[in-house]
Amino acid sequence: MHKNLIKVPEKGTYKGQLFKQWSDEFRHTHADHIAYIALNFGGVLDACRTKLDSLVQYHRQHLSDSQNAARHSRAIERLQNTMTGAAMSYESSFRHH
Repeated sequence: MHKNLIKVPEKGTYKGQLFKQWSDEFRHTHADHIAYIALNFGGVLDACRTKLDSLVQYHRQHLSDSQNAARHSRAIERLQNTMTGAAMSYESSFRHH
C-alpha cells in the first residue's frame, strides 16, 4: 500500500493557525465536532475522508482472512479513533438529524 500525504495548511498562515488551534483542542477533548471543524478549516476534509474510506475498505476486504482478521479489525478501530474518523462520525450523525 503506498502512502498519499495530505497537505495541511502551511504554518504561519491564518488557515494553519486555525488548524493548529482546533486540532490541539481535539487532542484535549476528543470531540467529534472539533475534529470536523479542524479538518474543515484546514481545507483537508475531503482528502482525509477519501483516505479514511480507502483505508477502511482495504481492511474490511481482509476481515475474511481468519488468520489476520483480528489485526484488521483493530486497524479499523484505530482508524475510527483518529481525528478524521471522529470528523466523519460527526458528519454522519449530523446528516441523520
